[in-house]
Amino acid sequence: MRKLEHEGVIFRIEKGKAHVDFIQTSACSGCHAKSICSMSEKKEKTIEIPDIDESFHVGDKVIIVGETSWGLLAVLYAFIIPLVLMIATLVIFHLYVCPETLSALSALILLVLYYMAIYLLRDKFKKKFVFKIFPLKEN
Repeated sequence: MRKLEHEGVIFRIEKGKAHVDFIQTSACSGCHAKSICSMSEKKEKTIEIPDIDESFHVGDKVIIVGETSWGLLAVLYAFIIPLVLMIATLVIFHLYVCPETLSALSALILLVLYYMAIYLLRDKFKKKFVFKIFPLKEN
């Protein structure tokens, strides 16, 4: 199984959890023409890594490792399922229940409820998408 890896720096440790800052780059950020292209993108991100051992300290450079399949699963939960739910609600309500305006409003309300449920289940998602950290071996 393929792994997703990022270099990062631990900026805080509390209650057995490390908070790691890393730079997320788009696929084209390594391109030699990135200085003249507006498509390259870098974002500073922070991730919480649970259950670290005591060998890690604030300021340590680390490698964050996760499974690439998690990205596909995250896209499924964040975009594909809500899109299917919204379209199905819109079509079913318009054909069988109410006019276009109320069908659209119903689909939007369902979308809000879906994302609220995702938010309320965030602790379960944190347990499913667990990243590991390893010390960075500098050359």
